Amino acid sequence: MIKVLATDLDGTLFYPKKPVAMVAKKNRKLVRDFIDQGGRVVLVSSRGEQFLERLKAKLELPLDYIGCDGTVISVSGQRVMDKVFDVEKTKQLIAEIRDSYDPGLILIASRTQPTVMTRTRVSRFTNFLYFAYEAVQGAYREPYVRSDHLFYNEINKGEVHKIMVLVGITKAKQAFAEKMTKELSAKYTDFEFAWLNQFIEITPKGCSKASGVAFYLDYLGLGHDNVVVVGDSGNDVPMFEAFHENSYCMSHAKGSVKEKAAHVVSHVYDLRPVLCPSVDSNPSEKEG
Repeated sequence: MIKVLATDLDGTLFYPKKPVAMVAKKNRKLVRDFIDQGGRVVLVSSRGEQFLERLKAKLELPLDYIGCDGTVISVSGQRVMDKVFDVEKTKQLIAEIRDSYDPGLILIASRTQPTVMTRTRVSRFTNFLYFAYEAVQGAYREPYVRSDHLFYNEINKGEVHKIMVLVGITKAKQAFAEKMTKELSAKYTDFEFAWLNQFIEITPKGCSKASGVAFYLDYLGLGHDNVVVVGDSGNDVPMFEAFHENSYCMSHAKGSVKEKAAHVVSHVYDLRPVLCPSVDSNPSEKEG
């Protein structure tokens, strides 16, 4: 029996995009119905605590979350996992990435700060495109601060949950980011690397979406066959591999991601027959 839905956000629960409502009506109804019948829903995302708490408040549902790709976990409103980077190893890694790859942007998410980015050597036009993209995200936007001082201060304090490296914005750069993720994983074994379109996400060793879901299930005393996992990106692949039988990938995902999952769906609400087989799906309800 499925007792847990572990869902990614961007491109998954947030699909189709609803810049004001955040979660489409049919997805929200599925989540509510699954919880009402005794299930638990855990949000598994690369996003940080501040955003996930804001989402919980907006949906007004008893949601748990696994944030920053498995470094921070909240169950029933209580933080039960809080993993940060080793300070010196992290400073060395960032310096070597900047020297070797000259990335577009480097960002961090920490315990107490919103997203913080450091200065880079990219053109003003590239920076403008990134900021323009953020400006049109609506309800999905996360506040950010651009400050070298704050960036390195958070690292030196040992407060950082996750690092994100923007490789570029073109399709060629996206493909290079996927290749670069494999190179970094082989070279730097004290960290975890995951590919997310134009970004490479970095977490402390042993922290991934898969490890987060496993910890969550163990914490609740549930078997690993009691969960359905759903996502759409490279950072969801570890979940697909760890919980393969009940893994679902979104149909709009890249082929290299879809091939790792056991099943493909077009929307999260398409999981209703799996999660809520006895609940009326109310097919006449219009998408919101």
